[in-house]
Amino acid sequence: MFPARALFINAYLACFDLLLTAACYLGLLSAEAHGWRWPVDWGRIAAPERILALGWILSLWLVLLASFGMYRSRRTASALSDLRILIRVAPAGLAALEGLAYGLPAFEPSPHFFFGFVAADFLCLSLARTGIRLLLHELRCRGYNLKTLLLVTSSALGDRLEAVIKDQAHYGYRLLPSVLYVPRGADEAERPWLEFKTHLNTTRIDDVILALPAEANSLTARMVNECENHGINVRLVPDLLPLIPYGTQTYDLGGIPLINVRLYPAEFFGYVVLKRVFDVVASSLILVALSPFFLLIALLIKITSPGPVFFAQERMGLNGRRFRMLKFRTMRFSAALDSNTHWTSPNDPHVTPLGRWLRRSNLDELPQFLNVLKGDMSVVGPRPERPFFIDRFRVEFPDYMLRHYVKSGLTGWAQVNGWRGDTSIKDRLAHDLYYIRNWALAFDFKILFLTLARTFFHRNAY
Repeated sequence: MFPARALFINAYLACFDLLLTAACYLGLLSAEAHGWRWPVDWGRIAAPERILALGWILSLWLVLLASFGMYRSRRTASALSDLRILIRVAPAGLAALEGLAYGLPAFEPSPHFFFGFVAADFLCLSLARTGIRLLLHELRCRGYNLKTLLLVTSSALGDRLEAVIKDQAHYGYRLLPSVLYVPRGADEAERPWLEFKTHLNTTRIDDVILALPAEANSLTARMVNECENHGINVRLVPDLLPLIPYGTQTYDLGGIPLINVRLYPAEFFGYVVLKRVFDVVASSLILVALSPFFLLIALLIKITSPGPVFFAQERMGLNGRRFRMLKFRTMRFSAALDSNTHWTSPNDPHVTPLGRWLRRSNLDELPQFLNVLKGDMSVVGPRPERPFFIDRFRVEFPDYMLRHYVKSGLTGWAQVNGWRGDTSIKDRLAHDLYYIRNWALAFDFKILFLTLARTFFHRNAY
């Protein structure tokens, strides 16, 4: 069933792409020859050497688009999936055309012509392909261009798969009643198979998704063979699905599929680049703007208590790497006090009067902008903890180490919600994990705004 439909649609899309590419080539050729004036000298534009060059370009573009996956079935892909392919096709095509022009100078009508052509073609194809994707998504949401889908799964996985498919209406699937696999003995084991064959023989089915446990591998193999005999597209869900959250990634390692168990912000371009740019700019501006205030606090610390101005302590950050975190010293300098294991409590006698005010106002944290500028920390993220307490918390709370999949921060979602100081580690961890799983640059700005509005002189700062 599916090959004929897929071939027809992909053939139509390939013709559309090539027509648009040809229009870009001829349009740019016309603009260079006549400056968009009318009438156009078609005899010059349609010269044999130009038509031959166009034929080579269209052949090259067809090969590149097909090689990069433009004409594979991608019903569940996002509206921007074609754009990602075109981003790879454009430089590859430009390199190939410039290589041909270097060997055959007559192949390029004028210097830098191919650069302009590739840029125009990329823009036109990107807009057209994205528009087509958005139109298809809308049509499928309205009940057009639907495929009939049969799920063969256990009850738990079936509920999850159905929820995802119903939530993503633009996938364009019409769900049949699922075939449920419930292992209850030899007699019951045949029931899903008979029900499955009945569906295939009585209903027009386009796609089948098999999500059966490893113990049912023989049944899965029989169903795959039956689908192929009926010309039905079949996909398998790995038995590890209960361990994998929604929205992860899969990779190909020499033909071996790899599944990313979790996706963390540190793997996203926005987190790695945009967040780092913001951290560098923000920390640089604050360090310059508040440098007189830094000197004043340093002077007050030296006047009010003996000891150094700064306090450096080992903390754990991204990927469990240790670094020296800076603070203004707020405690009395004492060789007997082990700062690596001391847990500050309300009315702690070790805190100096000035230090208490610095802690309440959070001004003791200002030197950490140097850690941010260096790259050890970020402006926003889970607060870094000492290794001594991490060794204890990781035993009490199994997910505690997940906090280290992002950079530690000066302020975080837990802190702006009051979970700081001597408060519940469990609730603090829950807020940190919520931040990690829902990270966005806008979320960071929200936390910064709440930090300014809520955390200065907070009751849990001591």
